[in-house]
Amino acid sequence: MIVHGQKEIFEVVKSKLILKGFKEESILKAKLDEAGNIGEYVALAWPPGRPQEIIVSQIVDEKQAQENTSAPGAWEAIQQKELYRIPLM
Repeated sequence: MIVHGQKEIFEVVKSKLILKGFKEESILKAKLDEAGNIGEYVALAWPPGRPQEIIVSQIVDEKQAQENTSAPGAWEAIQQKELYRIPLM
């Protein structure tokens, strides 16, 4: 789960994901140096400054790191497929 450092919304996002069927023990905070594996899911609070929704995607492939990417750390090396969006409020 990526909440862009906004720790106060972590529990809200987590609750919404559990209601969508994700297992509580499977919901982890994202790390800059570890993006996950193919087949795993990513929940992203969006947009970063004032999140309005949660974008749920699945990691579908690895890709070559690109110059000038906005994705930090290990996240630039994966390809995601957006599955759906959940209103945050």
